[in-house]
Amino acid sequence: MTLELEECIKDAVEESMKEYIQSNEYVQQKQQINSMLQTFRTGLSDEQKQQLNTMLNAISNCDSLFASEAYLHGVVEGIALRGKVVTE
Repeated sequence: MTLELEECIKDAVEESMKEYIQSNEYVQQKQQINSMLQTFRTGLSDEQKQQLNTMLNAISNCDSLFASEAYLHGVVEGIALRGKVVTE
């Protein structure tokens, strides 16, 4: 697969997931997480807060890359499966 096509598919994930990201369930879940983090941060020193931010950013980046790859693989495998089913 060409890199251009791969990037195009990965760029489509936001538009594809827009309805889910805007859903009440997702928004509430994000708010709960942010509330828990805010409560946890109140007991930390400035250095610990920075360390926590660094760790959370690393986790977020790792999860984002995984989700992007999973979406790409899902699209590619879906196209391949559709081609297989349609030709049979």
